[in-house]
Amino acid sequence: MILSALAVQFINTPQSRRMAQQQLTSTYTVFDIDDDSSTGENLARSLVNTLVIVSVICAMTFLIVLLYKFRCMKLLLGYMILSSTVLFFFLGGFIFTVAIQKYRLPVDTFSYFFSLYNFAMVGTIAIFYQTGISAFITHAYLVATS
Repeated sequence: MILSALAVQFINTPQSRRMAQQQLTSTYTVFDIDDDSSTGENLARSLVNTLVIVSVICAMTFLIVLLYKFRCMKLLLGYMILSSTVLFFFLGGFIFTVAIQKYRLPVDTFSYFFSLYNFAMVGTIAIFYQTGISAFITHAYLVATS
């Protein structure tokens, strides 16, 4: 948690915070809330947005429980590996991009994507396979995912 707080404090800029907030709100909303609309209409839209988010979370949880009940362990493991890799790739890329912009680091495109790919693959291998990787690196990646 301390590392997350430090990353938010020292890497993010006000522009990146606004951009992330806009992207997150646009991803999970079905209806936009307007200042021109009435309070009742905005309340109804907010409730529909809430129901959509809760329904998606419930459906995905139900799907994971069904896969576990029917012992589809390889599918669940594949899902966890894929989601961890995507998490490392996109969130690591976002943090790396903000750090590049804030500290004006000279990085070419090839090196950027190579280091991002390397970060995601080593993290996935460190968490799921753990052979040949020190415990310190595994713990560091587990902290990074939390």
